[in-house]
Amino acid sequence: MSEKKGSHTALIVTGISVISGMVGIYVFLNDEIRGRLFPDQQVATRSDIKEQFQLSEERIATVVAASVADAIGKAQARGDEVSQDEQVQYEAALTKLLTSDDPALNDAKFLAVSGDAEAAADNIVTSAGAPAEASDTVPAKTRAELLRSAGDILAPSDATKALAAYEKALELDPDNQVLQTRIQKLKAATAAKNEVKAIPRASFEFGGLQFEFQGCDQPETPRCVFSVMNPTPDPVYLRLGEQWGVDEFGRWTEGNRKKIEANSNDNWTVPSLETTQIEITFRRAANIYQLLRFRFSVGGVDYKKEFRDIAVRGGKQVEIKTMRPVDPAHPEYAYEVNGLQVHFLGCSNPDAPICRFDMMNTGTDNVNVNVSDGIIAYNSQGVRVTAAKSLLSLEGKNESNAPQGVAFTWEVSFNREAEMFQSFWPQLRLDYDSYEREFRNVMIGDSPPTVRTPRYDQVASPDDIFDVGPLKFVFLGCRNPVNPTCTFDIENPSDEGVRLNIDRPKATLADGSSVNANSSVLEMRPSGDVYFPAGLTTTYEIAFRQEMAHMDALKLNMSIDYKGYYPELTDITVEE
Repeated sequence: MSEKKGSHTALIVTGISVISGMVGIYVFLNDEIRGRLFPDQQVATRSDIKEQFQLSEERIATVVAASVADAIGKAQARGDEVSQDEQVQYEAALTKLLTSDDPALNDAKFLAVSGDAEAAADNIVTSAGAPAEASDTVPAKTRAELLRSAGDILAPSDATKALAAYEKALELDPDNQVLQTRIQKLKAATAAKNEVKAIPRASFEFGGLQFEFQGCDQPETPRCVFSVMNPTPDPVYLRLGEQWGVDEFGRWTEGNRKKIEANSNDNWTVPSLETTQIEITFRRAANIYQLLRFRFSVGGVDYKKEFRDIAVRGGKQVEIKTMRPVDPAHPEYAYEVNGLQVHFLGCSNPDAPICRFDMMNTGTDNVNVNVSDGIIAYNSQGVRVTAAKSLLSLEGKNESNAPQGVAFTWEVSFNREAEMFQSFWPQLRLDYDSYEREFRNVMIGDSPPTVRTPRYDQVASPDDIFDVGPLKFVFLGCRNPVNPTCTFDIENPSDEGVRLNIDRPKATLADGSSVNANSSVLEMRPSGDVYFPAGLTTTYEIAFRQEMAHMDALKLNMSIDYKGYYPELTDITVEE
């Protein structure tokens, strides 16, 4: 035991060295911990903190190890176990508290090193969970992080308190996936066992065979059982087809093994007056099946049988996935597409944005949902970005059949940083028909970024601002006579998006010769062929390799909504 504890302490020390460096923390130790560290010291008081107890990394590690051992011991005394995940989270949260230099956490730190980590967590919940005042400068996400740490410390000793801390944290940071996972796991771990309930329409007849569904058990590897009897005077051929279920998370799971008990096979000619059992096991653990779909072939005829809301015996009374509400400030985020209810939940994670939707099929039949088409967005600078991944939770793929009444999630992930999307275009295909929808000014970061707008104040002449069809061009001049570059801002001030295609322009010199541009780059999309949403601005640059100090003319070449335009600028001096 001592060797384990020593190696465990060493691991904690290694972790703390990354977090705390040379940070010194003045703390008060309870008798037990103080006795281990300073056997010749008397009991300290709060006033002794700054004078006597500056904790080093090793001392912090000892405090953490002692607290972990205490939490595990108390849990075992109650007949509970502390999971490995809970232990790791407890250690990390307590270490983070002890290495913090935030004076607002001094009371909590004092309690933690006094041997009462639970009281320290309660103190954090009281301070961080209090309603924010107008003068409160602590960001909501920072308070949420403190509450999550408090929940991690409370989880081994008081699941109810831990859950309350996590839920308060989630109110402050609704898109935090770590918090959502913590809550989900804790609710599942503390949920009551499923109750045995009668199954509606459990008895049925297919092709002369009498079936009775007896329910499912073994939540880790669910097993569903039927009894089947042949009451007819003749043998009847039975074959087991595909078996599928939808679990509490809204995920399809396929039957892994299926057998008829009488011959341990998936088909059998059932003799007259014979009775046997059918067993079907599934690949993935489940507590509740929102839907079970069984297929049987009896006498050469295919049949399908469905059951709803089947609690797995031995499983937990967990919450099934439901559609989350949209932001009240954006009621337009809730909409319907051909019988499919959609809730756009917004986007988060500015380093690599993730946009989430909850969906439910409210129609009368399954619907094929496909989200594989290129999904695009335009960031604060008007640059078009394409989604890197688009997945449905039903099967973890970009296409799946959505059964009626089951909520599921669609996640769209990008791999380019963005603080906001000025325009976001998710595209759905339902039963192979496409549906597009635009969302404007979707915030991703904590504060609004600077949005690209036309630089009207940088033009040399009012004539340098001109319209080309529905678009407004702002000519910002040409620079660098050795390798001239000409720059424009382009704005779409109209109420509708347009299709813009720009080809390479050319310059005309004083001797009448012309020079084709070597490159013509639209920042929105370098290919120069782009859907240009309403209200956005982008930059357009033209580069030449031939030295030019002056252009008699610069002729542009473009099409807007497939109509050609050829605007020309004259008498251009290329600035140094």
